Amino acid sequence: MNIKRTTRNALWGSVAVLLVATALRLIALGDVPPGLYHDEAYHGLDALDILRGHFSLYFPANNGREPMFLYLVALSVGLLGKSPYALRLVSVPIGILTVAATAAMGKALFSRRVGLLSAAVLAVTLWHVHLSRVSFRAILFPLFIALTAWQIAEGVKGAAANERRRWRHWVAAGILYGLGFYTYIAARFSPVALLALGLYLLATQPAMRDFKSRTGRSLWSSIGTAVLAALVAALPLGIYTVGHLDVVLGRPGQVSIWNPTINGGDFWGTLGAHTLRTLGMLFVRGDRIWRHNVPWRPVFDPVLGAAFLVGLVLALRRARRDPASGFVLIWTAVMSLPTLLAEDAPHFLRAVGMLPVLTLLPALGMDWLATTLRSQIPNLKSRVGYGVVFVAPLVFALASTTWAYFGNYARDPMAGFWFERGAAALAGRMNEFLGAGWDGERMLHGNSDERRIYLDRVLWEEWQPQIRFLASYPEAMRIGLEEEQVPDAQVAVFAWPYGDWQRTWPLLPAPAEVTVEEGPPSQGDRDLQSFTTYLAFFSTPPDQASPALARFSGGVELLDVEVSSADVGRLRVRIRWRATASVMEDYTIFLHYLRNGERIAQADGQPAGGHYPTTIWRPGDVLNDDRFVDGVGGPLPGRDMLRFGLWRPESGAVLHLLDEAGNPAGDWVEVPVNGPQN
Repeated sequence: MNIKRTTRNALWGSVAVLLVATALRLIALGDVPPGLYHDEAYHGLDALDILRGHFSLYFPANNGREPMFLYLVALSVGLLGKSPYALRLVSVPIGILTVAATAAMGKALFSRRVGLLSAAVLAVTLWHVHLSRVSFRAILFPLFIALTAWQIAEGVKGAAANERRRWRHWVAAGILYGLGFYTYIAARFSPVALLALGLYLLATQPAMRDFKSRTGRSLWSSIGTAVLAALVAALPLGIYTVGHLDVVLGRPGQVSIWNPTINGGDFWGTLGAHTLRTLGMLFVRGDRIWRHNVPWRPVFDPVLGAAFLVGLVLALRRARRDPASGFVLIWTAVMSLPTLLAEDAPHFLRAVGMLPVLTLLPALGMDWLATTLRSQIPNLKSRVGYGVVFVAPLVFALASTTWAYFGNYARDPMAGFWFERGAAALAGRMNEFLGAGWDGERMLHGNSDERRIYLDRVLWEEWQPQIRFLASYPEAMRIGLEEEQVPDAQVAVFAWPYGDWQRTWPLLPAPAEVTVEEGPPSQGDRDLQSFTTYLAFFSTPPDQASPALARFSGGVELLDVEVSSADVGRLRVRIRWRATASVMEDYTIFLHYLRNGERIAQADGQPAGGHYPTTIWRPGDVLNDDRFVDGVGGPLPGRDMLRFGLWRPESGAVLHLLDEAGNPAGDWVEVPVNGPQN
């Protein structure tokens, strides 16, 4: 009965862990983190090549990448289309499977409870949660580590018990280990870990040195089987590597601390500093890079950090007699070398080989604390002990991860900057204009035959990977703002805001309904402040039959006014102007917000923020002029009015409001506010 209850509790515990892991990896996947980093976009570009039939064992673009993740991305993109969601969705099941594989690994190495606890720790650890939500190939390596360790442990159990050799576990372990080299660059350090583990076992396990005993022969035969299987699995990539050493091995040399540009001429000082930083990543200070982590957040919160220290002490004490404890210590130490020996330590992508073995240490600590608590307090109910030792630390870790990641991190603009949100927004806005492809929120399935896009060469060179991957109709896009015969079509021009953006004007058909937009802010890793990503001009055929709300002298008409909510406490006022003749002077538009007849706010400025001045208005042009009014709260229909007019600040000259007979009737027009349109 107790066995059944224990099994049932373990089953429900496993279900709960997997549900939590799934929720943390799926909720708001399209929004957190925002944007699309160019490394992710390169994965998408390689996926498109795969879908065209260009298969490869290694992808040399963007410093080179192992292939397995890219083939999975190709499957997702082929099914879901070209979007950041399709790229990132691949990581979600990989992350969930890794949690399940960690439970199996922990059970095989130690016990069912340790396995479940280690899986729970991994499920709520922000490091792994984040990797499961972005399209970085590093997420695959921990899965193959857990699966390989699980199969080795199962194989050792069979050999150690003198049972019939479980060769299938060793073959599976070898194949899984060999396939790990197709996942991420950090896998290249794993032979060092296995070599160190082999030396440790020879030193501490007499059976490993007794080649005459049945157990010794069985173990070495099994190891040989696994090695052979691993060599067979890794052989194709190995052959490619030998023939392309400069391609496959180029990246490590760029970031190694042996590189003088990295160590600054002080190798030993750099090594010492990196060692301290790598040790501190566990519960002092983690990766600073927003693309890898909530900046500076350590791997474990203080509660799990304490459990980790307990588990570390236990593993150190047991290592001489317990190979599983020795494995945890050796693997964790050696797989920290990829970040310790490279720039930007600690670097959570390069250190990913520590996962998921690292989670076994806090699991061992919690398991020991629960056992000790029950032995010291015999009358303590098991549920109370479990709640104190197991549930409370994991709930605290879950709350900490959720608050840090979906709260502060998700809201901070820097997360969007580091994931190049502006580039994704640019590509999405281009697709939205064409009516096809990912528009920033969803997939559109329209027709772009009568639309054309001009893209400033600066934007193309800066954001090329994202644009190339996300663009729905590349054939509708022209790179550069060089003048040509203006097409008889709807046109969008995306210009670099800090260049000669005036070159966009001749590219707009005449007459046109023109809308000017400023893109979202962007900020590079080394930029001191943010900048506007792009300046967009949208040109569509105007409706010449629209009646005017008011007419002004000089050939200017007011067509419509639309008030909408832009943000908390902020209103957007879209004014639609139409030119019936060429306007000879540059006029400033004033907007006064009146409440009960008194001005409470204003938003003056040149049309479209100065990007479409009145002197370039052509007869028949319609301009959608957006203005933002702050500090008025919600509009009060019946009490609020908008006052508009056009004037020249230099001379005070105005365009007069005209009555029905065409005579001056004032210097402005007032329009009632009917309420915002969401």
